[in-house]
Amino acid sequence: MLLCYLSSASCVLPSSAHYRFLDQSAYRLLLTAYCLLSTVFLLSACGKVGDPLPPIPRAPVVIGTPTVVQQGNRIMLSFPLTRTPRSTPVERIDIYRLIEPVNAPPGLTEEDFSARSTVIHSIPGDQLPAGSATTTSSATITYSDEINLKSAQANTRYRYAVRIVNPAGRAGDLSQYAMLPLLVEMAHPPTNLITQLSEPQIDITWSPPATNENGTPAKPAGYNIYRRSGGALVKLNPEPLGQPRFEDRKFQFGTAYEYFVRSLSLSSASAKLADALESNDSETVTITPKDTFPPSAPTDISIASINGVVSLFWPSNPESDLAGYNIYRAEDENAPPATWPKLNPQLLIPITFQDRRVQVGRRYCYQLTAIDKAGNESARSETKCEVVNPP
Repeated sequence: MLLCYLSSASCVLPSSAHYRFLDQSAYRLLLTAYCLLSTVFLLSACGKVGDPLPPIPRAPVVIGTPTVVQQGNRIMLSFPLTRTPRSTPVERIDIYRLIEPVNAPPGLTEEDFSARSTVIHSIPGDQLPAGSATTTSSATITYSDEINLKSAQANTRYRYAVRIVNPAGRAGDLSQYAMLPLLVEMAHPPTNLITQLSEPQIDITWSPPATNENGTPAKPAGYNIYRRSGGALVKLNPEPLGQPRFEDRKFQFGTAYEYFVRSLSLSSASAKLADALESNDSETVTITPKDTFPPSAPTDISIASINGVVSLFWPSNPESDLAGYNIYRAEDENAPPATWPKLNPQLLIPITFQDRRVQVGRRYCYQLTAIDKAGNESARSETKCEVVNPP
């Protein structure tokens, strides 16, 4: 820095003639201060360029802890995949499987696993969920490993792991292991699903499976029933069903529903029903319930006449989808119902009605019906008659 200063600057102050008002010692002091300030300025402006910084390394794509569950003749392997904006590219993800005795030690080195296992599937990188260019993103990858339970050996354990391979063909570390004892006596799904609609519910019944996936007689421990509507899938029963039937009371008329059922199998004699394994899906049955069920007929109708008007009163119907009421009148109570004129041009919402189009001294008879929101009309109520009293 001193060399840079000596080669680039000189402490030159204007001639002392310009500072005649100063004595010689003051002039020297001013010259010294000027030179010091110039040195500080030049030293700060003539620094050495530092070494270049290394590039920011790319972060790896991270695979979380995998999980496995058996459903029917399939083992469902799932694992979370996390990407950052600077994650390295992925050529593929390899899925490894090792079939071992169920009582084999759970601990296994990566070298032993790599030597004994088999790559059963590879997921190309372009089939993985794309990462975000600005934020960290996560997704769950699921692979279904179909097992031939007729030829599979009992008392075996299936061990899985996954690893990432980059575009250069270099494989990363193996993920953690996911292990599952295989159940070969897995019940087939139920058959013969039937739906039957009544006003308060959709009844679904089915036939229990006769055999397991390996051909042995089936003894299902219970059932789970699922319903799909508008892309949403829900399990309807909070607890396993003991009988091959279900009543769905939480539905809406006019909405399409799909139902399917899974049988439940216990992994051992001591296993709890809450931990039972599900079968494959049964066949799907579809229904769009249509409301063709009329409300009940109005009851407990009261009638009275005063001041030349006939008034009727009745309690509200219990149906939640009630839309209103119709009132019919005739002078002959034995006349066919089809000949009774309807008095209201629009549905009646109130539970009372006054008939002013009457003549004093004449006798009139009335019948009521209830109408629901689907347009279904109830049966006629009991007949109520009254003579019109004068004002």
